[in-house]
Amino acid sequence: MLPEKQQKTYCDFYDAARNNQILEPKTTLLLHLATAMAFGCYP
Repeated sequence: MLPEKQQKTYCDFYDAARNNQILEPKTTLLLHLATAMAFGCYP
């Protein structure tokens, strides 16, 4: 779906946003949805 470099960048961001101790779960979920939509993966 994505070129390898973009896929790695996306996965790094996704993992950092998912595994955090600062953001509330709702904010984390919104980040996931926004990132997926930015890459053209609509829910």
